[in-house]
Order: sequence, then structure tokens, then C-alpha cells
Amino acid sequence: MRTWRTSGRSTAVFAIVALVAAVAHGDDASTGSSLAAGMDGFLADLNASQQAKATYEFADDERFDLRLAPLFLEGLRLDEMNPQQRESFEHLLAHVLSPTGLAKVTTIRSLEREVAELEGGLFGFIMDRMRLPGRYFLAVFGRPRESAPWGMRFDGHHLSLNWTSVPDEPLSVTPLFLGGQPREVPAHLARAGLRVLREEEDLALELIRGLSEVERARARIPFAAGSDISRPMSVVAGPKLERSEAIGLNLGAMGEESQARLRALIEVALRNFVPNIAAHYRARLFATPAEIRFGFATPPGELRKGIPLYYRVQGSRFAIEYDNTSDAADHVHYVWREHEGDFGRDILAEHLRTHH
Repeated sequence: MRTWRTSGRSTAVFAIVALVAAVAHGDDASTGSSLAAGMDGFLADLNASQQAKATYEFADDERFDLRLAPLFLEGLRLDEMNPQQRESFEHLLAHVLSPTGLAKVTTIRSLEREVAELEGGLFGFIMDRMRLPGRYFLAVFGRPRESAPWGMRFDGHHLSLNWTSVPDEPLSVTPLFLGGQPREVPAHLARAGLRVLREEEDLALELIRGLSEVERARARIPFAAGSDISRPMSVVAGPKLERSEAIGLNLGAMGEESQARLRALIEVALRNFVPNIAAHYRARLFATPAEIRFGFATPPGELRKGIPLYYRVQGSRFAIEYDNTSDAADHVHYVWREHEGDFGRDILAEHLRTHH
């Protein structure tokens, strides 16, 4: 558990100002170091009980516990923070996440209200206790500082942000898990038509419809209903992304328009983050474009919005997976992971080789 203290609210305010400046200048390393200062100041504003819930040793195995369901979550709950603490924490999120990414994270949390309205009954009553806009948890691993590695996780129902900071290196931001339930808010509710993961679905359908019949046949994989991202079709569950057989159609085997659409689909993941982080990952993901593949699965019939859909974009370093395959097609899971980079493993290993 955390055993340090810093100087309190003035530290938090100063650190957030420094973080804004770092992101404005687009410096990868300074973004990580300023984030450390901001998070350290934020933690200093917590009372002892809050700190005990929020903080872990960096070496704790809990750091690698990727929860894809709202069960057995650990850390400091968002609704256990006072309004000023929540505002400070949202500021820290807003300077790593882009406005697009922050809007998704905020909307995903707010959709817990619609889930409660739609489920009803005894099951709904029980699940309402676990699906609350404030039931999202912050866990910080190690002391946030510029000179040593540390990590942060913020997770809950349909959300897991995992950031790792290593001295003088770009911030690691995978694994990333986002979800949407309902996929689209139905007409009888106040926010009718809201789709939190709209681009993730629409751009994929554009890509699929734009493929030739031969290309589409090569990209298609067997469909299996379920909407369970831990099922056999999935490659993204578990503490580490395991290498699997490449499936689907290669980027280089597509026509120019389809190649552009696939690149745009990958960009959807990158646009969740501020420009300098997105640029760093863009270079990583497209370093070996010849190895990027796209595979999809749908039931037989028309390719239209709202049908059950699964797809995977897979490269030599990464996998992006979209899963909305339940019969009602109303429960979306979306995950971006890296083979070596998740939880900052690759940059941490290089840091240890070089400096220790």
C-alpha cells in the first residue's frame, strides 16, 4: 500500500497546470512525467482511507488483472471521492484522453442508467447494485513520479483504462476496453438514438460492404453467437495477448479504397487519445502494414447497422476486436491490445535492460 505523502491541494493544482502545458507541446516523455506529478498531487488530496483503497505496489499482480465484467473490482470508487476530487481526476483523464475518448468514457459510465431501466425484474434489481455511474474504480500502482515506473487503472462496467509510465518513454495506454449497452438507446427512453461506439460499427460495415465478393469471402470467418469476449473466437482475453493464427484478408490484398477504410477503422482506436500519444501508436501499428489483416463474422443476410457483428483487426504487434454477437445485437465489447506492449511491458523491459 501507499506509504508516501506530498504537500496537498496546491501540489495537485500546480501539477495539473504542468500537465496541460506538456500536452500542449506534444512531448511524449513530458506528458508521462507531468501526468505523474498530477496523479501524485491528486493522491495527496485523498484521506488515509481513500489512499489505502487507491494505491498498490507497482509489482502487485493486481496491475495485470484485466476485468471484462463488473465483478470483483478493486481500488477507490469514483462515488467515494468528493466533488473536488472527482473534478481533479477528470482533469487528469482529459489530458491523456482526447475529447473524443473522454466523451466515450463519460457516456459509457452514464449508460448504466439505461441498463437499469431496460433490465428490470429481480435480475435488474440485483445488477443495479453493480451497475452505477459512480461504481468505477481507480487503482494506482507504485508512486507516480518522473524517475520510476508506475501505473494506473480505471475500470468498471464496460470500461478499462490501463496506463503505464516509464521514465523518458511515451505513455503506454493498452489494454483498452470499451463497451456499450444498449448498443443504441431505444426510442422510448430519453436519450433515444445514442450510440456510444457508433464509429467502431459504422466504419467496419462500410469496409465490409466495399469489399469485392472475392475479398469479402477471404475476410469472412465463421460466425458464433454469444457476445462474450472471452469465448473461443476471441484473442483478447487473459493477462497477456497471445499470438494466434492470422485470420481474414491482408491489407495489401485490398483495393485502395478498402485499404483507406481499414486504416480509418484503426484510427478509431487512436483517436481516443491526445495527438502525441496517437502519433506514437500510429507509428507502432503501421510499422509492418503488410502483416495487418481484417476478418469479420456476421449471420447470413443483409449487411446493415444493428446486425450481430464480430470483427478483428490484427497486426504483428496488436489486435483490435469488436464483438456484438448476441441475438439482440445490443451489447458491444471493444478491445485494443498489444502482444508485447500491454501494461508497458516492452518499454519497461527495455528500461530495465538499459538502466539496471
